[in-house]
Amino acid sequence: MLSLFQEVNTAFPWFFTGAFFVLGSVVGSFLNVCIYRIPNGESVVSPGSHCACGKPIPVWLNVPVLAWLFLRGKAACCGRKISLRYPAVELLTALVFAASWHFLPWEIAVPAMIFSAFAIVLAFIDWDTMFLPDSVNASFVLAGLMCSAAFPSLLGAENAIEGLFSGIVGLGVGSMTAYWFRYFASLVFRREAMGEGDVILLGGIGAFLGWEGALFSFFFSSFIGLFAVLLARIFSPRKTTEPDGEKFPPEEADASGNECSPFPLGPWLILAAVVYFVVGAKLIAFYFAALGA
Repeated sequence: MLSLFQEVNTAFPWFFTGAFFVLGSVVGSFLNVCIYRIPNGESVVSPGSHCACGKPIPVWLNVPVLAWLFLRGKAACCGRKISLRYPAVELLTALVFAASWHFLPWEIAVPAMIFSAFAIVLAFIDWDTMFLPDSVNASFVLAGLMCSAAFPSLLGAENAIEGLFSGIVGLGVGSMTAYWFRYFASLVFRREAMGEGDVILLGGIGAFLGWEGALFSFFFSSFIGLFAVLLARIFSPRKTTEPDGEKFPPEEADASGNECSPFPLGPWLILAAVVYFVVGAKLIAFYFAALGA
């Protein structure tokens, strides 16, 4: 069966790429539901897709990406504007699925798709709410351990037991690194420096990518996040001042009295993990080769 599958893939390489693009767009539509409903404590199963006005959306008006284009970004039932994020998430998931299948071996592509699905949900929820749901985080960790056992080559292992062991080590290194950083940074700054959800998230990244991927994601995300904060400071509008002199929106302050705005860490951890997924192993190999030279 597998040999037949490989023969078809060799004869028609773009067929499966296109198929996974379509699959990714459908998965992306479901991810939109998760991103919106999970933070609100709603079920992702029922009720079915419905407009903000409450009316159900027919199947023929719920086709990923195409429906938004056909409706010109407005709901058919009430004319309300549909956020561009919905087709963007669907298209992003479709492109990630297609690229994973096209450029990676199948035993790496499958866990890459699973990883990306969780990553998209967690990144957007954290960006919107500054909160990482335990239910999604725990499922992410469990999926990482299952993938490390089912696809041991993802972590450079030869069998399921070695792969699972590497995933467990990655989970431990990732979560403990984030935990101790959170602990000591909170002591220094006298305020919460990292959420508990970020600790679990980095553990999940380690379950997928091993301890090397967890450490890479932890340190590289700091550079990405710092760059993002600098851009936000440069291009964000100035704070307005109320008549009583209070700044709006209010900002938190650390122990030294310096004002600081909360910033989600989850998206940058995930982005760093994606970088490791693509080129991280090569970067680490190049770094140690340079040290030994």
